[in-house]
Amino acid sequence: MKNRINIWLVSLLLRRKRIKLAEIQDAWQEYSGEYGMELHRNTFMKYKRMAEDMFDINIECDRRTNEYYIDSPEMLNRSALNQWLIQTASSSDVIARRKKLVGRIVLETTFGGEEHLDAITEAMMKNKCVSIVYHSYWGEAATFTVEPYFIKFFKQRWYLIGFCREREGVRVYSFDRMDNAELTTESFRMSPEHTPQVMFNDTYGIINDDTRVENVVLKFNLKQGNYIRTRPLHHSQELVLQDEDSMTFRLRLKPTLDFVQELLSYGFTLQVLAPESLVQEMRRTVNELCALYRQEGTDVES
Repeated sequence: MKNRINIWLVSLLLRRKRIKLAEIQDAWQEYSGEYGMELHRNTFMKYKRMAEDMFDINIECDRRTNEYYIDSPEMLNRSALNQWLIQTASSSDVIARRKKLVGRIVLETTFGGEEHLDAITEAMMKNKCVSIVYHSYWGEAATFTVEPYFIKFFKQRWYLIGFCREREGVRVYSFDRMDNAELTTESFRMSPEHTPQVMFNDTYGIINDDTRVENVVLKFNLKQGNYIRTRPLHHSQELVLQDEDSMTFRLRLKPTLDFVQELLSYGFTLQVLAPESLVQEMRRTVNELCALYRQEGTDVES
């Protein structure tokens, strides 16, 4: 409840930019019918302080106009975690209050495993190892002791990236493949090179192998290019050429399997121009697809 109010307040301030307390109270009255709680000044000040702590921001009041505003809101927007919290909580709250629209709002769900978030994040906070019971797609369940470096959410799945003491190396574990996750008493040292900004800086998704970092050049048709421009494939993406028919982008990353699969999903709207090794990989895959669909005697009657 408290977190929902904090997020609601920050979302309101982001939308309205500057707003008086009376207007905040009116907006709360309209929003909070089911809570039956009034936002008196003292109550507002309490949640203001909590929101400041939660998002590491300052909510100021302009004494000339008595308007409240977020100081340096661009700093808030630079945090991917804060953006995710606000966007996810705001949308889920709206949907929860519009239950009569069930059947008219279509959502994608995760593959599960959220029940492990509490234990794993507690271990991360305390720099303690986590013991997980994990079953891969090709083997029996096994127990591993993992130094939890960070969590990544990718394509509807939660992943834990950390150092596995039994395997003596960094591994990636999908939450939905965990049978159990428990905090241990064993400590580890978290260092700057263990952050996602360092370890996954040159990756597209969740695969981080010994693939070499390359300058990747992608040419999209104009319609798809406009989408890619507003939804970059990687933080290194830059538009290098545009004409009336196409947009060409340059990225610097590892062209790993998950990145190649993403490129293939764009079909004829994309042409890979560089590096040559990636061009050959795309050509080989396309040729194999063509051969697959040219085979005779594979038709299945409906």
